[in-house]
Amino acid sequence: MKLAIAHDFVRHGGAEKVLEQMHALWPTAPVYTLLAEDNPQYLDWDIRSSRLQGWLPPSKYRWPLPFYPGMVDRLPQRIDWDIDLLISSSVSLMKNLRVPAHIPHLCCIYRPAMFAYDRQDEFLAGYPAVFRPLLRNFSAKFRSWDQAGSNNPDLYVACSKYVASKVKEYYRQQAKVVYPPVETAAFCEAGKKTERGDYYLTALRLESYKRAETVVEACTRLKLPLKVAGTGPMRRELENIAGPSVEFLGFVHGTEMPALVAGCRTFLFPSEEDFGIAPVEALAAGRPVIAYGAAGALETVSDGETGIHYPHQSTDALVQAIQREQEVDWDEERLRASAERFSTENFRTRFHQTVESLLADWKPPA
Repeated sequence: MKLAIAHDFVRHGGAEKVLEQMHALWPTAPVYTLLAEDNPQYLDWDIRSSRLQGWLPPSKYRWPLPFYPGMVDRLPQRIDWDIDLLISSSVSLMKNLRVPAHIPHLCCIYRPAMFAYDRQDEFLAGYPAVFRPLLRNFSAKFRSWDQAGSNNPDLYVACSKYVASKVKEYYRQQAKVVYPPVETAAFCEAGKKTERGDYYLTALRLESYKRAETVVEACTRLKLPLKVAGTGPMRRELENIAGPSVEFLGFVHGTEMPALVAGCRTFLFPSEEDFGIAPVEALAAGRPVIAYGAAGALETVSDGETGIHYPHQSTDALVQAIQREQEVDWDEERLRASAERFSTENFRTRFHQTVESLLADWKPPA
């Protein structure tokens, strides 16, 4: 079977964890993208970037936002359509790729574009205030374009039940749920070899909508040791509000994460994420998770059994959750077992079966 993959931006996030497993299933598939960050893991991949590559720093991928719909509309001219299937791996753009009528299109969707729907204010907070009115106007135009392309995929595969509900709400389409892959084995092994430590840990991109400031403020207030793994534009602001018990680690390589997670007391997850890989990694290491109780965390962390949910993205709510967590005697084996349904093996099996099922049942339009 010959296929191609279209992925919005090749970066270092959760979507790329899914992309890596797709590539492992079909290693010769070309990956079409708008912009790709350097990653030694992908040196032997056939990545075909747009003309932005080479003159726009990948870290500034948001800058040409208004131009992306047009670029996606023109992308079919550059794709080699001698394939049996197109997989779009999409947060906001590639789902709208127009595919020839004789080729099926499976969209692996991580969420409908946040800046066009329910979390616009959080997204726009990452831009200078002077540009926000223009971007709001663009968002309305983008939403119309996005809605017009909602029927492009022949099948949506959502990364959680939460995302499937959004696909139904915004696109009026049913989505099959296949949970994304998590490298549970390495974290499980590290957790068994490492004693639970005394520090709290969070790992996330330091952007405003991730709400990392609530974690920094809560641990500063309680004088608890906190390690913050991740980079982003909010780092300096977070350092300014952090107390002496908070340590900023910057970018942590994937090979170093299992030991770091295994050594923590508890993992803190303040974001509203569509799935959230990091909490599952912590559970695989046998470490409890304190998570904002919304979206994907409701499907991965069980309140009172594998972690603690808190109801508001506020410092006060997180402080109360930490105090509650400190009173629980956690069963490490139970935490590890809860993570196994999200393993890479389960993802590969279910995703491959989904592809085979689509190809078996699909018929081109008359």
